[in-house]
Amino acid sequence: MLSVKNLKKRYKDTVAVDGVSFNVNENETVVLLGPNGSGKTTTLKSIVGLIIPDEGEIYINGVNVLSEPKRARSYLSFLPQRISLYESLKVIEILEFFRKLRGLPVKRVEYVIEMLDLKDLLGKYANELSGGNVQRLGIALAIMPEVPILILDEPTLSLDPEGVMRFKSLLSQLKKDGKTILFTTHLLNEVDELADKVGILVNGRLITFESASELKKKLKFESKVYLVVKNMDDGFVKLAYDSGAIEVSRNGTSMIIKAESNKILDVIFNLYKSGAQIENFQTSSQSFEAIYQKLMEEHEPKN
Repeated sequence: MLSVKNLKKRYKDTVAVDGVSFNVNENETVVLLGPNGSGKTTTLKSIVGLIIPDEGEIYINGVNVLSEPKRARSYLSFLPQRISLYESLKVIEILEFFRKLRGLPVKRVEYVIEMLDLKDLLGKYANELSGGNVQRLGIALAIMPEVPILILDEPTLSLDPEGVMRFKSLLSQLKKDGKTILFTTHLLNEVDELADKVGILVNGRLITFESASELKKKLKFESKVYLVVKNMDDGFVKLAYDSGAIEVSRNGTSMIIKAESNKILDVIFNLYKSGAQIENFQTSSQSFEAIYQKLMEEHEPKN
């Protein structure tokens, strides 16, 4: 559906994107993460034809973006990070203007009003909108065209918590409707909740691109289990270590066990099988934030 091959872009002495390659399959949701200046926006603008890369190829539904930009753009809709609106127009007028510009049916305006809950904003002028409401309107304009691919640059920027929750619900619905979605975000919890695949950009290079679950598994991130054992005994501590625990701490009848995520259940099962009367337990695993921070540290420039 979307293919980026060896994308490179330089601004004078700054390398913005350095050999980025990835594929987004039909009906996949892919998120690009990275700090400011990592190349996320340059990558998206290259994909939608707003920037001409120095090297590389981009294909949208098999169409070369560089040689057939108009045809390639017909398959997608783009939400930029900074939205410019006609401030003297009301929200309903902006929606109608965009609908007519794209030759869309009236029902598409009705659709986005309902999906983004814009009813209370329709009579307001653009210059009266808060930053969050400007973003909601921008998302509405992005999803209005009936195209298979959505490319969204920081779609939750300026949204309040309620707006973020609404966006998550919207994205889930769009995925059910068969949309292919590529977006950037600074909110790491959205990765676990929404993304099929994750790409992390650092200094213009794509340092990883895979599913969040596979990334966790490959890096062998640790989990913890908090146990309350009625018949606690030092032998259970030794057994936990023998079963693969990395660290075990005991306090009375409670025990905290740290192990690789793929071994934690084996530890619990072996304790139970050996007679541990487990009254209560709770597991926790490292969030994607921990993975992200670890990868960032590993790829920081060395002085």
